[in-house]
Amino acid sequence: MKLRPTPHSHHFQNAMLAIQAHKHVLCEKALTVTAEQTRRLVQAAREKNVFLMEAVWTRFQPVSVKVRELIASGEIGVVERVFADLSFNYSAEEEGKLTFPDVHRKVNLELAGGALLNFGTYALTWVFQVLYHLQPEAEKEGPEVISTMNKYFTGTDESTVVVCRFPKHKTIGIATTSLRSASDPSETGKATSIRIQGSKGEIAMAHPAYCPPGYRVLRNGAREESELIECTFPKDDGREGWGHGFFWEADEAARCIRDGKKESSTMPLHESIAIMEVMDEALRQGGVTYPSLITSHEFDAMSPLNTGRA
Repeated sequence: MKLRPTPHSHHFQNAMLAIQAHKHVLCEKALTVTAEQTRRLVQAAREKNVFLMEAVWTRFQPVSVKVRELIASGEIGVVERVFADLSFNYSAEEEGKLTFPDVHRKVNLELAGGALLNFGTYALTWVFQVLYHLQPEAEKEGPEVISTMNKYFTGTDESTVVVCRFPKHKTIGIATTSLRSASDPSETGKATSIRIQGSKGEIAMAHPAYCPPGYRVLRNGAREESELIECTFPKDDGREGWGHGFFWEADEAARCIRDGKKESSTMPLHESIAIMEVMDEALRQGGVTYPSLITSHEFDAMSPLNTGRA
């Protein structure tokens, strides 16, 4: 199995190279730069009969598993809307500038930089795992998308809002991300960055959206302090940052391969396509255009993205 931790600008060509060599692939988010690239990867993986999964570690963390269980059990009633934000304040002292150099992957157009593909995908993960993933298969639908963004001078997005409306169930998801304003400006770990609102109450989670430290259930009219249910990572005193929370997605990939499965039911490939379609549309509406080298959906084993040669 190959894990692709390269910049997402390189994912399509790198992952396709591994798939063509009949290797199972666990590829970091964002899986690709465009939805068409994702579709091509999925098609190739099925043709070569290999496992493929987008490595969205958040999906497999205990907090996500528990929140999905609570929603499915009706704990907060019928879910009506989701707010999710993952933002950081990288503003520099120089007016209009951010703290990293212009060639940094977060703002480099040639590396598919920008807030959306780097951080917004996590906010969208919460929108989708609640409003899409938990729906019966026959009732899953791609949302209508309205988006707006501010662009950095390099051409990438620096602040983006994506509104997803799922017409069949009349639900709305709002995903926000920014390189200018922080989800948790005081850095206390207490600022709410995810709100899942239902007819009986809501589930609230603190920053960061990619690994919330726990959740609270706020019931309508309760008029009492809600209890924080912690969902912390296991620790090894001898190794700082041990596992870093990635073991759950690695375990999922290993189980699937062991059992002969070619995709994960927790992070299915059609869902990776659906999320990428939303980001495609948001970038289109915002006028972000990436170079053809990284948006091409034609596989080239000798692409500079594979060889490292210009």
